[in-house]
Amino acid sequence: MFKRPIGQPARRRRVWRPVIASLCMFAALGGNAVAAAPPKAPPVTAAAPSPVVGISSSDTQAQILEKAASVTPSARQLAWQREELTGFVHFGPNTFTGVEWGSGLEDPDVFNPSDLDTDQWAATFKDAGFKKVILTAKHHDGMLLFPSEYSDHGVASSSWQNGRGDVVKAFTDSARKYGLKVGFYLSPADGHEYETRDDGGRYGNGSTPQPTQIPSKGNGNGTTFNFTADDYNRYYMNTLYELLTKYGEISEVWLDGANPWPNTNQKYNFTDWVTMIRTLQPGAAVFQDGGPDVRWSGNEAGLTNRTSEWSPLPYNTDYKGDPADPATAADTILSVPGYNTAADLGSDAVLGRQTNGSSSWKLLRWQPAECDGRLQAPSWFWDKDARPVPLDTLKEMYLNSVGKNCQLLLNVAPDNTGRFGDWIRSVQVKTSAKASAQNDKGTSHTRGNHPRNVLDTDDATAWQPTATTGNLVLNLHRAKTFNVVNLQENIQVGQRVSGFAVDAWDGTSWKEVGNGTTIGYRRLLKLPNPVTTTKLRLRITASRALPPAISTFSVHQDGDQRINLAFDKPATQSSTLQAGTEASKAVDGNTSGSFSSGSVTHTSDKPLDANPWWQVDMGKPQSVGTIELSNRTDCCSDRLRDFYVFASDTPFTSTDPEATKNQPGVWSSYQTDAVGQRLTLPVGRDARYIRVQLVGSDRPLSLAEVQVFG
Repeated sequence: MFKRPIGQPARRRRVWRPVIASLCMFAALGGNAVAAAPPKAPPVTAAAPSPVVGISSSDTQAQILEKAASVTPSARQLAWQREELTGFVHFGPNTFTGVEWGSGLEDPDVFNPSDLDTDQWAATFKDAGFKKVILTAKHHDGMLLFPSEYSDHGVASSSWQNGRGDVVKAFTDSARKYGLKVGFYLSPADGHEYETRDDGGRYGNGSTPQPTQIPSKGNGNGTTFNFTADDYNRYYMNTLYELLTKYGEISEVWLDGANPWPNTNQKYNFTDWVTMIRTLQPGAAVFQDGGPDVRWSGNEAGLTNRTSEWSPLPYNTDYKGDPADPATAADTILSVPGYNTAADLGSDAVLGRQTNGSSSWKLLRWQPAECDGRLQAPSWFWDKDARPVPLDTLKEMYLNSVGKNCQLLLNVAPDNTGRFGDWIRSVQVKTSAKASAQNDKGTSHTRGNHPRNVLDTDDATAWQPTATTGNLVLNLHRAKTFNVVNLQENIQVGQRVSGFAVDAWDGTSWKEVGNGTTIGYRRLLKLPNPVTTTKLRLRITASRALPPAISTFSVHQDGDQRINLAFDKPATQSSTLQAGTEASKAVDGNTSGSFSSGSVTHTSDKPLDANPWWQVDMGKPQSVGTIELSNRTDCCSDRLRDFYVFASDTPFTSTDPEATKNQPGVWSSYQTDAVGQRLTLPVGRDARYIRVQLVGSDRPLSLAEVQVFG
């Protein structure tokens, strides 16, 4: 996975404004809970973990689906999934030079934080509800943030703390002081070793692999390894060994395949690296595009853009292109079919693919996704000009990562003093109200797996209907208002749900208020608008091969009780760039603003429209208090400048913005300057139609979301 470089701004310290109200309100399952929790009941019977299941070429689709329904996480994967929120800290020479990818030629003295405070990092993450933090121990430039016997390009060669500093030790000590798990990112790429190849540098130097003992100096902690490795893999494994043996328990090792110099043909011995991690830190989950424990979600927007996020995935080959082997797959990096960015990785249709009448797959493996995103987009390292993303964007990240069967990995970059700015504060979650649960008419449950199990706090207990469909009623006993439904499957028996709906009781009948496809470890279903009811019904409409096991069913309020009048209403625009950028993307409730996540509109860029426009029809005139525009957050936000916002009871009669401004009964607001990430406009009149229109033909119109509130 690659991160794009940005420009090189001058250095200065900037203090972040408090912008998060925070993820903590979701970290305890999405806002103010209004359904909780009598005593536990017996769990659904779970077999020993089966993270890998082989597929025979003669298996029918039905047999494959039944196998997929029984794939379960390993102990380390289950522990990883329960963490839900992980912090990421990018810190190093780039913090001081103002670039995203350093060259490797930086003088180690450039790294000189004046006020390093890793206690502040840990306390900040802890207060925000995070369970683990990952530190970049080495980025692509190659400078090590810990002393090493194998390199002179690190903190030991800098003047910081007279060469005796160790950022990794300070970080791990602080994390454990505040009860956080720790992980690290040791970039496979290494600019210093590449740029110094003529003077002993080891990256891509063409060396012949030789028998190698790791560690190469001494016996380390007493465990040694014998591999065959070229110069760079030998160097990398020695530094990896140091990290795995000198800093206590490690819960995640974060790897990518970054190679900024592909012409060097430097190969990475991932198999040997994983062997070391499994031996020295057996509880550590390993992240890489293809696992073995955790995979990349396919974008850097902090969310999954797939409609259905399955954890059991089919595989054929490993990262080298060799056939995938069920006997070794649990510890091997495999090639994700269609790559991580594919829209469908694990549906029934994918699992059932055939080649010449035989199954296309060799095995199924439990492989959950990690969604990496940035608080200070678009930068990974500190940048004086970067701005923290809005709270609404963070909510979208959480709902579409943790709330869609993934983990959220949120990067926060310390500044060039070594501290976080004042950017985050926590909000405690209050749980209130008693609830009860029972089978709906016509549904029964398997032995011991009673409806009340969805109300305890144990994700290993569950309600399980006797069939692959069934209905469960949640009685709140008094009227409650909520806008998020929280569901969990007991993944210790498998991920099975492929379709569900949620109904609210209106006093006389059930009315559907939301629906979805997969659930997995957790599904947070954000409802289009707040719902007030005394009873709620969960309908499992489809389950893969076997009855599902629902461990949690609760409702929550995320604090936003406004009604978005434009949500899911018919929207049009002057043109559409491509599939996935339709006008409807601005009324889908997703404010994340990332093109790669499929959440923005976009008019044509070849040719460009004259005065490109977007509009929504809200169905009837309604009282409009404010209009909120959410802009792109990944790039191109400066395009939203020199534009009009129009509101009218009657249809617009022209595509000329000046003529529309003068149309009788039309309200307008003209904006000259480029909008930041969000613009709120007071309106104070009735309107049915809302239009956003650029002036000129020099750029396309691209919007994240248009929300209209009464």
